Amino acid sequence: MKRLLYLFMALLTFAGCKKSSFELAFDETPEVRTQKAVTKVNTILTTAPNGWIATLPTQAGGGYGFYITFDTNQVVTMYSDLADEYSGKAKTSTFRVKPNAGAMLIFDTYNSISLLNDPNPNSFGGVSGSGHKSDAEFIYDRSTEDSIIFTGKKYRQPFKLVKATAEQAKIYKEGGYKTAIEKFKNFFLTTSYPYIEIVSGAATLKTGLAFDFSTTLTAGKRVTMTGLLADGKLSKITSKFAFKLDGADFLGTGLVYNGFTFVKALWKNDTTLALYDSSGKEYIVKSSPVPLVPLSILIGEGYKIVVVPNATTYPGWSTDFVSRRESAAKGVARWSAGSGSFKLQNITFNFNDVTKKLVVSVDIPDEKNARSLTFNYTYTKSEAGIFKFNIGALGSSEALIGPDLDPLLAQRINVDTFTLDYFKHPTTGALLAQFTSVEHPDFVFTGGLQ
Repeated sequence: MKRLLYLFMALLTFAGCKKSSFELAFDETPEVRTQKAVTKVNTILTTAPNGWIATLPTQAGGGYGFYITFDTNQVVTMYSDLADEYSGKAKTSTFRVKPNAGAMLIFDTYNSISLLNDPNPNSFGGVSGSGHKSDAEFIYDRSTEDSIIFTGKKYRQPFKLVKATAEQAKIYKEGGYKTAIEKFKNFFLTTSYPYIEIVSGAATLKTGLAFDFSTTLTAGKRVTMTGLLADGKLSKITSKFAFKLDGADFLGTGLVYNGFTFVKALWKNDTTLALYDSSGKEYIVKSSPVPLVPLSILIGEGYKIVVVPNATTYPGWSTDFVSRRESAAKGVARWSAGSGSFKLQNITFNFNDVTKKLVVSVDIPDEKNARSLTFNYTYTKSEAGIFKFNIGALGSSEALIGPDLDPLLAQRINVDTFTLDYFKHPTTGALLAQFTSVEHPDFVFTGGLQ
C-alpha cells in the first residue's frame, strides 16, 4: 500500500512541474526550424564580404575549384578552374536556398557547377545521362565562423566553401586565378620528372609526382604519386585536386602515400613548390633528369591501361604510325551493319603483369551502335624491359575484320618487339606511354596511361 501511495505522490509532483522546468527537446514545429535553417544559410552565404573560395570533387571525374559570391538578389558570380574562359572571367547565374530536411542550396540557372552535371557528353566530356556525376543541389551540413559545408544531394560529394580575404577577392576579380593556374601548370610542364623525398625509417624514398591537368572523365584533374617503397614494392596513389591562388588542394581524404597524408601543394616562394602533409610538414618538389621508376616496371601493375585515342595524329605518333593507322581506318570503313560504315576509334591496351596477358580492344562503332574487336595476347618482358606480344586465337569478328588492321597488328604489333617509355603531352602535361618498335624504330605511338 505504501508503494502505491509513493507512486501516486510522484505522479502528482511530475504533473505539477512548471513548463519552464521541463520542455520538449524541440519546442518549435519542423516547418519553423527548417525556415530558420534556410534563413541562416542565406545569411551566411550573402554576408561574406569578400566571397568564398570553394572546392568540389565529382564522383566520376576529377576535382574542381571556384571563387563565388552570393548577393541578396539571388545572383551568384563565379570563377572556376574548369577552363580558361571560366577562370579568367566571371560568369553569373542565379541561386536559391529552399527547405529540404533543413536547407538546400540550388544553382537554378546554368553555370560552371551545372556544366559538371551536364548529361550531354559534348558539353564537358562526361557520360551520357550523368555527366561527371556531380550535383547542382547541395544539402547544408554545417558551418563555422569562416566556412560552410554542403553535401551533394544525389552524388554525396562535399562542397566546401571558405571565406576569402579582401586581398584574395581582388586577385580573383582581376583575372589572377587564370594566371595562378597557368603558373602551376607551367611548373610541371617545364620540370623534368618532378618528385619529393620522403624519409621512411632509415630510407629516403624518391616519389614521383604527376598532375593531369586535363578534364577527362577517367584521369583528368588528378594528382598521382608513384615510387618504390623501402621493400622494393611499387606504390601508386591518386587523388583529385582543385586549383587555388597559391597552389592546389588535394580533395577528399587527401593523397595517402606510405602512411603520410598529403593535403596540398603550395608555392614556398616564387619559383619553389612544396607539398604539405596533414601535420604541416614540408616536402620540396625537385626535378629528376630521368623517370624514377621505368614504365617497363610500372606497366601492368602501377599503370594497367594505355588508351591510344581516336585521332588522325597525336603528340608522340610517328609518321609511319599515322600512315598505317589511316590505312587501317580505311580498311575498317569497308564494313557496315546497316547503320553506316564502321569507324576506327580508340585502341585500348589492357596489361596484367601477374598473368602476363594483354587484351587489345579496338573500337569500331558505326553511326548508331558501339562495337569493338578484342584481341588476346600473352607477353614476355626481357630484363632490359623489351616486350614481345604474342597473339592468341581470334574470334569470328576478329578473324573477319582483322586483316584490315594488318598495317598495325600483323605487320607490326604482332611481330615486332617494343620498348615502353614515358612521353609528356606538350600541352596538358599528362604522362603518356610511348611504344617504339625495336625492329622498325620509325613506328612509334603514344596513349594515355591509366
